[in-house]
Amino acid sequence: MSVSSARERYEKGKALEKQVALWLKRVFGFEVKSSEQVHGASVKRPHEVDVHAWKEIKRFLGLKRTYLDVWVECKATRVKRMHVMKLLEQARDVRDAYEEGKEEWYPHILMIVSSEGFDDDALRLADKYGIYCVLRKKGRYEFVGEMTREDFEEGIESEY
Repeated sequence: MSVSSARERYEKGKALEKQVALWLKRVFGFEVKSSEQVHGASVKRPHEVDVHAWKEIKRFLGLKRTYLDVWVECKATRVKRMHVMKLLEQARDVRDAYEEGKEEWYPHILMIVSSEGFDDDALRLADKYGIYCVLRKKGRYEFVGEMTREDFEEGIESEY
């Protein structure tokens, strides 16, 4: 792979992150932060979250306020099983750090947005853990796995 193609892919990925952050803010009302560093329980170097989205939600008849946190991975390439596995392991590590009091948040929802699609194994694995898979094509966002847009709007959490 040439340096120019690697740089081009990196720039496409960064542009996708900006587009996804704007989509989550405008359409769903989330606060967003791109390229956030979060610590895990078992590694020294932090994990990078492409887009961290969060919003306050009311549960239990509106009496308890809490936050819904979303970890979004943005891929300007076709998503493969290894991408899903990596996201799962990182999210579990951050959740462990949160439970140990070493991190301020952990993701309730995991999402992968791709501009190039998902292979079958990636979709099957994502479906098993309730990871939202979204295809971005021509300015539109299509939920392509078992987890639907309606599930996302209702705040149905990933099971990892």
